[in-house]
Amino acid sequence: MGSDYKKVSAKVYFLSPEEGGRKQKVDLRDPQGPRYRLLADFGFGYTEDGYKMHCAAQVMLDKPGTIDLGAEQTVLIAFQCPDQAVKPGARFDLSEGPKIVARGIVLSVLETTVPQ
Repeated sequence: MGSDYKKVSAKVYFLSPEEGGRKQKVDLRDPQGPRYRLLADFGFGYTEDGYKMHCAAQVMLDKPGTIDLGAEQTVLIAFQCPDQAVKPGARFDLSEGPKIVARGIVLSVLETTVPQ
């Protein structure tokens, strides 16, 4: 799928524990570059072995902070996906392994970068 990441602004709803999401909020207060790494599902389908096809995703905030659960928040996300998938209006799920923890929509594409 390539090694470039597309950095986007996205509106994301993080599921509460009662909705099947994480049990604790996401702590991104590390000033050295806080990142929350997940899998993104844009609905590409399945592999020949029956596994869902995912993209790598890194969730970031404009400044160090936390992501509350059961709430919608605008965040920055770097997706490692085919270019045609990452565009304004594209909907996606974010998961920690098989567990979906958030659902979102791409608001705007900001840049394409090579991961560090």
